[in-house]
Amino acid sequence: MDTREVITLPNGARIVFDAMPGLRTASVGVYLGAGARHEPLERNGLAHFLEHMAFKGAAGLNAREIAEVVEARGASMNAATDYERTSYFVRCLSADAPQMLDVALSLVFAPSLPLEEIEREKFVVLQEIGEAADQPDDLVMELAQTASFPDHPLGRPILGVEATLKPITRDDLIVFAANSYVPTRTVVSVAGAFDRAAIEAIARKWLEERPALAATTAAAPGLPKARAATVSRKLEQTHLVLAHPGPHALSDDRFAARIFAEVFGGGMASRLFQEVRESRGLAYTIDASAEQYSDAGRISVFAGCAPADAAEVVSLTRSIWADFAAKGPTEAELARAKAIAAAGYAMAAEAPSARAGGAAYELLAFDRLVNIEDVLRRIDSVTSADVARIAAEALAGPPIAAAVGPKAGLAAAEAFVSAS
Repeated sequence: MDTREVITLPNGARIVFDAMPGLRTASVGVYLGAGARHEPLERNGLAHFLEHMAFKGAAGLNAREIAEVVEARGASMNAATDYERTSYFVRCLSADAPQMLDVALSLVFAPSLPLEEIEREKFVVLQEIGEAADQPDDLVMELAQTASFPDHPLGRPILGVEATLKPITRDDLIVFAANSYVPTRTVVSVAGAFDRAAIEAIARKWLEERPALAATTAAAPGLPKARAATVSRKLEQTHLVLAHPGPHALSDDRFAARIFAEVFGGGMASRLFQEVRESRGLAYTIDASAEQYSDAGRISVFAGCAPADAAEVVSLTRSIWADFAAKGPTEAELARAKAIAAAGYAMAAEAPSARAGGAAYELLAFDRLVNIEDVLRRIDSVTSADVARIAAEALAGPPIAAAVGPKAGLAAAEAFVSAS
């Protein structure tokens, strides 16, 4: 039985209480259904930059004082920005949960955004952008993202680029927060051991008086065209992403897509790992994933290999993918993938941080809490035919490839697109 409780305020903001008896800690967080895909093109990177600036001062505390308040109680605070959500969360001792939630809410709704810090922090983010560009595995993922969602916010880098980051003003930050962090997109989620009345009082203090503004909608991306994006670098390896469109996060096929990714390249027993790494020694890293957004998805393979082996890695990936589309997984593969998915979900459901974040995701994505038993049933109901269909439907969509490394390996990405 799901014992979680949700309070919906008149303006649409929601508070989730997830009591976990026997614990001495809690995870508290503010989760917002707005991220990089909700920012204007000319201010790409704005959502992520606002997250950075929130820690520079809020509710009368400066950056150092915020850190000291949290760490003086032994708590751990962090934040994250992705394409569709932004989150601020704290793991703390139970007695400190109300105070830590107060701090997290202040970062979201009362950041001071000091002018002198804005320009300084831009240089910090530029270093973050540079660091990501120096990592070939990060860069190839960025290339694949852009190729998969061209001319759409999902195809822009979450960190932004120098040309769009530098013009950001304090007013830009204020306007984005006002338009995006609206009550219907706001979830306060608490899991673990905590004083329920105190948590509710803190949440209501920050949320109740906020105006019930309508959330702006983001246009869905169109179907991409076949494309290979490559960058030549003097590296020891060629880093590859090979992808096709897949089900989105609200699709009934989302579970089958995740099961397919697992049997395809999810672990050491997957076909890609066994064939590409274990049998042939062509790669140290090779895996598959099912990326899912609210209105778009992608099934991807990532590999790092010697440039001379890139063509064979691509050929094997295409062959194994086609075999899944024609025959589906074996019963043993399907059972193993289901067990991994079910165990991963169940294990996450026992960790306060994962539970708090999961409840917020469910409300923001599905507008309801999702019972774990329902999820486990959906996982168990996936058939070999479902997996074969997902593999086939993905292959029928336009191929996307990205590669970073020596020129000798880049042609393999282009071959994946031209031969598919």
